[in-house]
Amino acid sequence: MERINIFFDTENIFLIAILRNIGLIILAAYITVQLPAFRRALHNFPNRSRDKVFLVFVLGAFSVFGNLIGIPVEGAIANTRIVGPIVGGLLGGPFVGVGVGIIGAIPRYFMGGFTMWPAVLSNIFIGYVSGLVGKRYDIRRMNFKLTILVAFVCEIILKLFILTMAKPFEAAWELEKTIAIPTIVANCLASGLFIYIIRDVLKEQEKIQAQSAQYAMKVIHKTSGLLRTGLNKKTAQTVAEIIYQEIHAAAIAITDAKRVLAFVGNGCDHHIVDAPIVTLATKQMMQKGEPVIVNGRDGIGCPNPNCPLTAVIEAPLILNGELLGSFKLYKMNNEIISPYEVELICGVADFLTMQLAQFKMDEQQRLLSQAEFAALKAQVNPHFLFNSLSTIRILTRTDPEIARSLIKDLADFLRKTLRRQREMVSLAEEMETVRHYVHLEKARFGDRIQIEEEIEMQCGKFFIPVFTIQPLVENALKHGLSHKTDGGKVKITVRSEKQMLVVTVEDNGIGIAAERLSNLLDEHISIESEQGSGIGLRNIKGRLQKIYGNGASLQIESQENKGTMVRIYPPCGEGSV
Repeated sequence: MERINIFFDTENIFLIAILRNIGLIILAAYITVQLPAFRRALHNFPNRSRDKVFLVFVLGAFSVFGNLIGIPVEGAIANTRIVGPIVGGLLGGPFVGVGVGIIGAIPRYFMGGFTMWPAVLSNIFIGYVSGLVGKRYDIRRMNFKLTILVAFVCEIILKLFILTMAKPFEAAWELEKTIAIPTIVANCLASGLFIYIIRDVLKEQEKIQAQSAQYAMKVIHKTSGLLRTGLNKKTAQTVAEIIYQEIHAAAIAITDAKRVLAFVGNGCDHHIVDAPIVTLATKQMMQKGEPVIVNGRDGIGCPNPNCPLTAVIEAPLILNGELLGSFKLYKMNNEIISPYEVELICGVADFLTMQLAQFKMDEQQRLLSQAEFAALKAQVNPHFLFNSLSTIRILTRTDPEIARSLIKDLADFLRKTLRRQREMVSLAEEMETVRHYVHLEKARFGDRIQIEEEIEMQCGKFFIPVFTIQPLVENALKHGLSHKTDGGKVKITVRSEKQMLVVTVEDNGIGIAAERLSNLLDEHISIESEQGSGIGLRNIKGRLQKIYGNGASLQIESQENKGTMVRIYPPCGEGSV
C-alpha cells in the first residue's frame, strides 16, 4: 500500500495542526501574563526564591500542555513541549529552565513511544542550555531574534537526541524527515512570541513604575514639611487630602497607634475620624510592624458589611522602633494592590516618617534645652536634614537602591541623635554617627569630598562627650570644603598619648582669616558670617571644660586657602560619666 505523506497531503492536516498548536500556546501565554500573580512574579523576580518556584510551575504547565496537544506521527509525538523550558530558562536561568524541563518531561515519560527517553532527557537539557543563555542575558536584553536563535539551537539539540538515542534509527530518521521543518518553525515562532509578550509586559511595568515615581515626587513635594508639627488630626487630614488628589485610589487613611486621624474617599461614612482602629488589616500591621497587603474584603476586616473597599496596602510609620501610626491606600471593585503601589505607598510612608523624625528631633531639642543640651543639639543642622531629604527624593527616581541605603543612614543618624540622653559615649559610637553623617553628605557632594580615618584600635573603647567629633567634621565640610569648586579632603585622626586622647579633624579647605580665627573661641565676641558663628566650636570647648575642667583643651590652627585643623585633648576614660 502506498505510504501517505502526512505533511504534504492535499489537506495539509499536519500543517494546520501545527498552526493550531502555535495559536493555542500564544493564546495561553497572553492570558497567563495578564494574571496579577504572574505579573507580580515578573516584577519581584529574580529577588525572591518563591517567585522562581512560581514560574517553574506556571511554565512547567506550558510544557505539560505542549505534550497534551501533541500530534501523533509514526509512533512518536510532534509537540510544542520544549517551549516551556526554553522560555523558563531565558526568563529565570538554569534553575527555572531545568525545573520546567522536569515538569514537562514527567507526562512525556508516561506517553511512551520509541522517542520517549530522548524526549524526556532533551527537555531537561534544553531547559539548562536556555538557562545558561538567560543567565548571561537579562530578559530586557532578550529580543525576538535572539530568542528565535536559542529556540533553533534547542530544536537541533532535540533532533540530535532523537537521532542518536531512538531505536530503530531508520524510524527516527523517517520521523525527523517528516516533522523536522514544521516543528522547528513552530517551536521557534512560539518561543519568540512568548518572550515578546513577556517583554511587552515588562515595558508596561516600567511605564507604570515611572508614573509611580512621578506620583511619589508630587506627593513628596506637596507634603514636604506638613508633619513637622507632629502627627495629629489637622496635619494628617491635610496630608491625606493631598495624597488622595495625586494618587488614584478609592480611599486614603492615616492613623496613629490607636485611632483614625484622617480618612478621605469611599467609605468615609463609617470609617470615621477620631474613631478607634477596628479593621483587622490595621491590627495585623501593628502587630507585625511591617507593611500588610490585603486583596479581598474579608482580609480588610471592616465590621461594616456594606463597606465598598476590597483591597488595602498599609505601611507603618515607625520611628526609633516605636509605631507612631499607619498610612493606608484602599481600592474597590475587586481591584488588586499592584507591586508598584506597594513601593509607592511604602516610599511615601518612609518620607512621612522622616518628617516625623524631624518633628521628634525638634521636640527633643526643646527637651534637651532644659537639660543644658540646647547648644549641642543645635549642631544637628536642619539644613543638613533638608539637603539629605532632597537628595533622597532625587535618588528615589534615579537610583532607588542608593536611596534606600541613604534612608537607613538618615534613620540611624536620627535615631542616635534623638535617643542619646547620656553626656558620654564611646569613641566607637561617636565615629559610627560620624560615618552615617558623612555617607549622607557624600551622596550630595559625590567625589568632591574625601574622608580619611586613622584611628588607633584601642581608642574605640574610650569615652568622650557626645557629639564631639561630628560637629567638627560638619564644620570642615560645610565651612571648609563646600565653598571649593573642586572639593577636598577631611582627615580624622585619633590616638592616645600620655593618658590623653588626641582627636584631630583636619581639612584642606578655604581656611579661616587670621582676624576671625583669633576671636572664634571667645564667647564674648559675636561672629556672624557665611562661614558660621563659631557657636559649635565654643560649645564643644565649653563642654570639655565643664566635664574635665583644665584636664582637656581645644586648639585651632588655620591658614587661608590652605585649610583648618581642630584638635581636642580629652582624658582617656573607659567608663561613662
